[in-house]
Amino acid sequence: MNVSVKKINSMKKISQSGRQGTPYPKVPGLPRFSVLPGKMLLLLILLFTAGFQSVVAQQATVTGKVTAGNGDPLPGATVRLKGTNTGAATNVDGVYSLAVPNGANGVLVFSFAGYTTQELPVSGRSVLNVTLQESETGLNEVVVVGYGTQKKVNLTGALSILDMKTKENTPITNASQALHGVSGLWVNQAGSRPGADNATIRIRGVGTTNNSNPLVLVNGMEYDMNEINPNDIESITVLKDASAAIYGSRGANGVVLVTTKTGKEGKMKINYNFSYGIQSPTMMPDVVWDPIEYMQLKNQSLRNEGKTVVDYTDAQIQQYKDGMAANPYAYPNLDWFDLVMDNGQMQQHHLQFSGGTDKVTYSLSLGYMDQKGVLIANDEAQRYSIDLNVSAQVAKPLRVGANIIGNYRKSTEPADGTASYFGSLMRVLPIFTPYLQDGRYGNTVFRTPGRNSIENPMKLVKEGYRKPEAQRLFTKVYADLQLPFNIKYNVNLGIDKQDNYDRRFNNRVTTYDPLTLAPMTYGQTVAYNGNTSNLNMTFYQTFNWDKTFNRAHNVSLMIGSSYSSFGTSNFSASIENVSGNSLSAIDAGSLNPAVTGVTNQDRLASYFGRANYNYKDKYLLEFIFRYDGSSRFARGNRWGTYPGVSAGWRIDKEGFFNVKNIDLLKLRVSYGKLGNQQVPLYSYANTVKLGYDYSFGNTIAPGAAITAYSDPTIEWERTSTYDAGLDVSAWGGKLTAEADVFKRRTSGILRQVAIPGQVGNLAGPQRNIGVVDNIGFELNLGHRNRIGDFTYELGGAISYVKNEVVDLNGETLINGRRILKAGYPIDAYYVLEATGIYQSQDEIDKSAKVSNAVKPGYLKYKNQNGDNVINGDDRIITGSSIPKWNYSFTINLGYKRFSLNTYLQGVQGINIYPTANLAYPVNNGAGLTKEWATDSWTPQNTGARLPILSTPQGASENYQNSTFWFRSGNYLRIQNVQLNYVVPERLLAKAGISKLNLFANLQNFFTFSEYKDSDPERNITGDNLYDYPLLKTVSFGLNLNF
Repeated sequence: MNVSVKKINSMKKISQSGRQGTPYPKVPGLPRFSVLPGKMLLLLILLFTAGFQSVVAQQATVTGKVTAGNGDPLPGATVRLKGTNTGAATNVDGVYSLAVPNGANGVLVFSFAGYTTQELPVSGRSVLNVTLQESETGLNEVVVVGYGTQKKVNLTGALSILDMKTKENTPITNASQALHGVSGLWVNQAGSRPGADNATIRIRGVGTTNNSNPLVLVNGMEYDMNEINPNDIESITVLKDASAAIYGSRGANGVVLVTTKTGKEGKMKINYNFSYGIQSPTMMPDVVWDPIEYMQLKNQSLRNEGKTVVDYTDAQIQQYKDGMAANPYAYPNLDWFDLVMDNGQMQQHHLQFSGGTDKVTYSLSLGYMDQKGVLIANDEAQRYSIDLNVSAQVAKPLRVGANIIGNYRKSTEPADGTASYFGSLMRVLPIFTPYLQDGRYGNTVFRTPGRNSIENPMKLVKEGYRKPEAQRLFTKVYADLQLPFNIKYNVNLGIDKQDNYDRRFNNRVTTYDPLTLAPMTYGQTVAYNGNTSNLNMTFYQTFNWDKTFNRAHNVSLMIGSSYSSFGTSNFSASIENVSGNSLSAIDAGSLNPAVTGVTNQDRLASYFGRANYNYKDKYLLEFIFRYDGSSRFARGNRWGTYPGVSAGWRIDKEGFFNVKNIDLLKLRVSYGKLGNQQVPLYSYANTVKLGYDYSFGNTIAPGAAITAYSDPTIEWERTSTYDAGLDVSAWGGKLTAEADVFKRRTSGILRQVAIPGQVGNLAGPQRNIGVVDNIGFELNLGHRNRIGDFTYELGGAISYVKNEVVDLNGETLINGRRILKAGYPIDAYYVLEATGIYQSQDEIDKSAKVSNAVKPGYLKYKNQNGDNVINGDDRIITGSSIPKWNYSFTINLGYKRFSLNTYLQGVQGINIYPTANLAYPVNNGAGLTKEWATDSWTPQNTGARLPILSTPQGASENYQNSTFWFRSGNYLRIQNVQLNYVVPERLLAKAGISKLNLFANLQNFFTFSEYKDSDPERNITGDNLYDYPLLKTVSFGLNLNF
């Protein structure tokens, strides 16, 4: 078989028909989906909705235009015939057309968000134009808060509100990704693996060394927001200060309130959203894939260490050069990233039916997501979702409702998981053969020292599997009852059932020497089945009362109680030596069976309340309390009280304030105490384990022993939060600003303490000993305007947080290159201070050094204590993996039917410390990046950035934990660029379509960072190059309304 070297080197992408331009056979990876099912679904929807189109005889048409006070059209305004389901929406020019019965003397209701609703009688007219007046810049908008709603204008706490319309048509696959850019939040997406691409959320810093995740509630019930289809979400409210005290022992890390879409009074509306995207990694390490260059560099690294025996002889290198043309299967020249990775694909479909009458409203959403990842096999995920909201006025004082959220998802990944797989991929060498000409897996013609276990990444991605599945059903029923004396009673019951399944199969595989065909078998056939079931139940009830006295004093009260139970049970079984190397059933194995199972349950009982007072909407006051009892703590320490108070002053309402065009000027202050009960279950009890046998004479009796002591007096971690803020709105909401300064102090952080060795080899108990501060500020600015047919909206948000450990009861905790010590951030780095590269032996002789093996080109470190020896006593505390600054910018432009929306996001003041393979060159027999070939020290290149090329095992002096290996984690990303076009309504009318929006997105396409080896956002939390990469997406789609 004749194959040119040029073709082998090209290594074009694997396609469904195989990888072209290589000698390798077709890769029978998983089939990639097509968009045909989406087209078929769209056709079915069009046919289905056609059945709803009817022409009503004996009707007249009323047309007109809806404008703002300044004459600008209001696109999307609602026009409805009062008392009926008949309605329409204005187009981009503010024009509407509505069919009404002939001779009707009905009333048309005109409404638009942020404007005062108007009603006009038809009175036989065919043209009705209306001008809507702005309603205090939309500040009368009602927003979701804890256990209720409030007018935005009356808020006294620090809340961030995200309207999901701003994220409409963006290619996000879960809701946490939508929170990028929300003020006060650090949102970090560590990867984009299909089915597991959710982001980590931190609100106003990191307050504890334990669980720092915020409490997430969906429609009032605790739930995982990543289990919600983002298209089903109406809005997200984030409670950042004392406003979270209403959730007491669960509010210390902040609270995220998710509200899903509900039906509105009016005729049935049908919305269909489709998007299709192509994905690829944002960044990957730039690896030396040329086999000749790799072997020469590996030899050079050994010679630089003073070794005379190298890994590859000149004869072997020449043999490889000659063999690349004659036998490319034995002597490959390829890019392994290109070989095992391809462009990923993603499609999403979402269909919603909504509408209702003055008695019943409904919303039904159906969703489907299919994502094929960037690996050529075992890399995909699907999600099916349903969201049903129904509300009915069954009697004048009684309204009942139900919400059902269903979710089924499944995914596939390599048998040992993606983290393990990418670890192996980063370790593969350029001289490694993927597979032989006959399709059997290969290894390498040259054995590399340090690589006794040779794992073929092609085998690892294609053989075996891991297939997690999850199904979740959340059901909530509620009732609202109007009682005498203006008391409103609300009662809710929610049940959340989730089942997770995990099936894994590792098989034994043989690889072959490409020349001699000598086999090498490694791995073990292992079958694993696991199941985790969760059953959570929450009941809560509230009583609300409000009254206005003398048209000046407005009072509202809310009291309530709740009870929640959380149950988890899991079971798993595994076995080795599975027969036939293909059967994955547990009963097909014969060696080392293992079975485990755990059942846990905890409960939370609560009483809570809120009191609000305002005087003429000028002076605002709010009190909050919560009294929680948790089974996570021992009796006597289970109950805690969490108060909060906040106040606001509407300066713009004062008589002395007559500044023109200022709509709102409000000062806010708040103080509250919150708790964190997210601690391990049963931490208050000693740990007892079986398997400790006892001897009584000649008899051995089975027994148990205490392996870890506990402290039964431990209690919640407690957080005190202080906030002062200023809200400004001017020129009818065209200019807005929000500014806050805050301090959050968390005390009683649970840490494990050491116990004297005389007690035995036992783990110490958890104690409330830590104190952490987060101090900072937030600033939001916004401006919007219309100039003729051109509209624009500009926004910016920036937040700063200083994180500091205040007290650890006198202890200092060191874990590798990390340290936890008072006066420094959580998980600061504890490393040597690198001061440069040695240029001569004379310079070495005059310096303190790690050892006498140091040579020119090696790193030099600062001798902090002056003892002329470099060791652990010279380490300094520096840097942090928690960003100080988070910022974002929004630029939305519109012209007639086109709009261009751009969103930028970034972080500053953060460090990355990459480690392991590829972070260091030729580490444990692995490869290296091209920077080591071009910018490492040599006698001819003394100004290089990197030290002399060497191996971490042979020149450990170069690879001490030091500031040299720090990388800046700062980045600015143009996270999304979206182009929209609204098709003219006249082209759609005959098809019964009221609106068609076409859109295209570039997601994560442009990143500016000093760190080039991998995506800086992905590596912030991992400190290594392993695991699934972050992906960029180019997508397009359509949004249809009927």
